[in-house]
Amino acid sequence: MAEDRSVSIREMLNAFFDPAHKEHRNVQSLRECYIEITGDRRVTGQVRDCDMGRMAESLGVMRESVNSATWSDALGDSITRRMQSVYTGLTNLDAWRRVATSGPVTDFRTQERIRIGGYGNLPAVAQGAAYQPLTSPGDDKVTFAVTKRGGTEDVTLEAIKNDDVQALRRIPTELALAAKNTLYEFVFDFFRVNSAIYDAKALYHADHSNLFTGALTAEEFAAHRLAMLKQTRAGSVKRLATGPAAILVPFELQETAYDLFVRGQNLDKTFVQTINPEVIPVSYWMDGNDWCTVADPMVLPVLEIGFLDGREDPELFVQDQPNGGSMFSNDKLTYKIRHIYGGTVLVDGEKGTTKAVVA
Repeated sequence: MAEDRSVSIREMLNAFFDPAHKEHRNVQSLRECYIEITGDRRVTGQVRDCDMGRMAESLGVMRESVNSATWSDALGDSITRRMQSVYTGLTNLDAWRRVATSGPVTDFRTQERIRIGGYGNLPAVAQGAAYQPLTSPGDDKVTFAVTKRGGTEDVTLEAIKNDDVQALRRIPTELALAAKNTLYEFVFDFFRVNSAIYDAKALYHADHSNLFTGALTAEEFAAHRLAMLKQTRAGSVKRLATGPAAILVPFELQETAYDLFVRGQNLDKTFVQTINPEVIPVSYWMDGNDWCTVADPMVLPVLEIGFLDGREDPELFVQDQPNGGSMFSNDKLTYKIRHIYGGTVLVDGEKGTTKAVVA
């Protein structure tokens, strides 16, 4: 049955790319996969050397639907499945979700996020007296737009004919790693780079009361925490009373940070040891001294990351359709990876984070 063969062909391609697949050891040649699907035994890449009926059965399509793009689409689908599986599995690079909120963006136009300030306490109203107007809080806004990120990769006729197995198998893994790392660094660069935010001042600035210079110690962490607790809501003198939920460190400070919140030989915990924020090592931070604290993004969000149409995973496309007489255009199949997102420091975001820039 054509349906049965298309299922087995799909599993064959999955097995070639996925080392955890039960049939992975039995599918060691992309050249053989190509021949099994197309019937092009000499791997010429020419449509005239392919078995159209075999391709239709292999890919579960009508014979009339088979054309020179069929092979590139089938291979692209298998690379996409493997890429998305690897991307989803790279949970260590999802640490950005613990310091930012995310949501869908519907288009490429500039997005606005508005801050409405606080009102303060409500005044008492005497019996029979009129209610008085409250002082309306001011508002501020931040803007951002999503940006396309991506690139292309080629699978050449030579690579299939020469059966460069390991290089071909690495394509979906490396595409997933590139996309995941790019997003990871995009988010954590807001804390590292310290660019200007909505008020034209750096995220960490003396005027924001969130910039420190001390090395990571219990005393310095306590000072960061107190500074965050004392931050006030816009338009109000009310303290936000929100402390750090996480501490961001380079690998060089990971052990130091962990030890701060662990009880040693003392029978009673110190005050700092009772706080126990999550320690998040940021893998690419190279300065071994600087560190940050960040509030729970569900309580006091610092960053918002927006994904076009809510699509958080990267997409893969066949960029160039082969010409009518060849399975390959210019003897190669070109795939394009695309990931679209943007982000910004939210207004009031500077109140939910502190940073120590240590000389």
